[in-house]
Amino acid sequence: MTSDAATDLISQARRARIAVVGGGIAGLVAALHCAKVGIRVTMLEASDRLGGIVSSEELDGTMTDIAADGFRIAPGALQDLVDELGLRDRIVTARDAETWVAGPHGVAPLPDASVLGIPANPFDARVRRIVGTAGSWRAYVDRLRPPLTIGVEHNLGTLVQKRMGARVLERMVAPLTYGIHGVPPEQVDVDRAARGLNSALTRTGSLSGAVAQQLSDADAATRPSRGTIDGGMSVFVDALAARLADLDVEIRTEAEVTAVSPTADGWTVTTAGDGDTLDVDAVIVATPERPARGLIAAHLAGLDGPVFSPDDVDVVTLVLDAPALDSRPRGHAVYAVPGEASALAVVHATATWPHAPGAPHIVRVTLPASEQTDAEAIAASTAAAAELLGTGLGAVRASSRARWPRALPSSALSPERDEVRRAARTDARLGVVGAWIDGTGLARVATDAKMEAERIRSGLLWHADSEGAST
Repeated sequence: MTSDAATDLISQARRARIAVVGGGIAGLVAALHCAKVGIRVTMLEASDRLGGIVSSEELDGTMTDIAADGFRIAPGALQDLVDELGLRDRIVTARDAETWVAGPHGVAPLPDASVLGIPANPFDARVRRIVGTAGSWRAYVDRLRPPLTIGVEHNLGTLVQKRMGARVLERMVAPLTYGIHGVPPEQVDVDRAARGLNSALTRTGSLSGAVAQQLSDADAATRPSRGTIDGGMSVFVDALAARLADLDVEIRTEAEVTAVSPTADGWTVTTAGDGDTLDVDAVIVATPERPARGLIAAHLAGLDGPVFSPDDVDVVTLVLDAPALDSRPRGHAVYAVPGEASALAVVHATATWPHAPGAPHIVRVTLPASEQTDAEAIAASTAAAAELLGTGLGAVRASSRARWPRALPSSALSPERDEVRRAARTDARLGVVGAWIDGTGLARVATDAKMEAERIRSGLLWHADSEGAST
């Protein structure tokens, strides 16, 4: 590139203006990758804070994560961002801890040798405890059935039902897909959720054999682990917001966007209250699915149907004086068979992350969203946690209730979402990011937001007819 061309590109960046609607992780990452090249960015967040589902609250005098509390440690956009923000030395890795399931069998740990809840050994003592002797024998029949051709069965629910029977499906697999993602196994794509499992099934001749091979092939030393930031995930959000401020990103909180309207050379963004408008060259919508639909359904094909994200959930965070939890009696989490417990999941957060002896314990309980009062929801959560953790919880020192939207995992079988995602990538001046359109997990969200921001900024910078919106 010549010096004149570089100067023109810098000038073009400074003339361009982008609005990012939504200040969750997707919006923050998208704003960063636009602002880095000199584009003027205005972020509009409806609530009074940034971070979205990465949220912390002061409970019992300590900033405590009340939703997403960690991320997958692996090379990629999120890891690069952690490094850029100078937080690499503050990463704390998760401790090994068991996952338990609750159902007609009671509450029991999943076997260590399992993938998506599918066991490698149908006669493992833990498997028999969950599905019973009859269920183990039924799962063993898997080894006597003919193998499947690669890629024949993408539906996780159908695959497990055919190969191992209803008890393994309902008691071992379904609690995880419902408890973690809010979807049934029938809505999970095998090849996306467990890459290579179908081909391993063809090689070994059984689903249990395929799981065993997948586990033996995985190098534990290089297998991705989970991490968090010392001091809580709010440290990450604060550092990211500070980086945006350094790049002169204009951040407006309590600025609800009510409409985005195309113009001849960009978009007009309208906010609530006095109906202020903002003229920009491009818009990146980074809200959950329901508000995103309200803004862009008229401008994007495929959004006139029902929402495809799972129902919202209530998450109650409890800070407990509970010495009985010091031994981590039920691992890091208990996921319930649908309909078998009042809670969808109970996560013992201080079983996952380093925990000082004698310090209070933190437990998060996920419930279906309801119209209960906060006091009622907290009482129900405390009872559910005591039941699923199998011990008294002692004194509740502090508590918090928050409602969060859920999104489909990236492994979901959802032709509707796939079609919307394809349509959303065709407009050079409209970007759509967030877990609802590309899948859950902070690493996934950060990667997609970076790619979408690069697509939008490339269109603005490399098209000679783009002169920038008026201010």
